[in-house]
Amino acid sequence: MAANFPTPETCLETRRLLEAGLKADPDNARLLGLLAFWLASDFLNGWNDVSRADVEHADAAARKAIGLDRNTTFAHHAMGCIHRIHGNHQAGLESLREAIRIDPNYAPAYAQAGNQMVLLGDAKAAIPLAEKSAELDPNHPSFGVFLWVKGRAHFVLGEYEDAVEALQESVRVRPNLWFIHAWLVAACALTNREAEAKKQALDGFRQHHGARADLDRIAEYYGDGQYAHPSVQAAVAQLLRGLERAGLKSASDVMG
Repeated sequence: MAANFPTPETCLETRRLLEAGLKADPDNARLLGLLAFWLASDFLNGWNDVSRADVEHADAAARKAIGLDRNTTFAHHAMGCIHRIHGNHQAGLESLREAIRIDPNYAPAYAQAGNQMVLLGDAKAAIPLAEKSAELDPNHPSFGVFLWVKGRAHFVLGEYEDAVEALQESVRVRPNLWFIHAWLVAACALTNREAEAKKQALDGFRQHHGARADLDRIAEYYGDGQYAHPSVQAAVAQLLRGLERAGLKSASDVMG
C-alpha cells in the first residue's frame, strides 16, 4: 500500500467524489471530515491550487463533522492541519491527540502530532511519535511522511547523519513531495558524505520537482508564520545553508 501514495490527481478526484456524496447526504460526518482533511492536505502540499479560502471551507466542514459526531477521526486530523496552517500549533497538537484518543491505531495522527512537536520546539519528542506511526502501519500510503517527520526532527536537532538515513528512505517510498527531497539534499550537504552522493540527491530533487528547486522559493515558503519557533527558524537557516552548499541556486541567479 505504501506504493499507492496520494498524488495531486488522486486527491482532486477524491475531493470531487466526497463533494458529490455530500450533495446527496450533506450531514454525513465522515464525508465532511474526509473532505476537510483532503482540502487541508492539498494546501499543505501545495497541490491543486487550494487557497486560504478553501482552508476556511475545510475548517467549516471539520467543525460541522465534529458537531454531528464527536468521534469523527478524520475531522480531528483535519483540524490539526488547519490549526497548523494558522500557526496555532498547540491547538493542532490537541486536535491530533483527540484523533489518537478516538482511534489509538490511527497511525497518521502520531506522526502529525510529532510534526506539531517540532513546530512547538520539541523535536526530540517527535521522533518516538513518528516511529510509533511506522510501527502501527508500515504499509500506510503516508509511510514516507512518517519517515520524513522523523528525518526532519533529527535535522532540527543537528543529527544530520540520522536525518539522511530517514529521509533517503522517505524519498524512496514517497518521491512526489518536494519538501522531503529538499531536507534530504540539505542533510546530505551538511554531512561528510562524498560529493557524488550529494550530487545524486540534488539531481534527483531537480529532476522530480523542477520549479520547486529554487532557493528563493524555498526560503519564502519557510518564511510563513507556522515556522516561527526559534528552533525551527534555526533549522530553516541550516536547510537553506545546506541547499546552497549542495549547489542549489535561486532562479534569478540561474537566469542571470
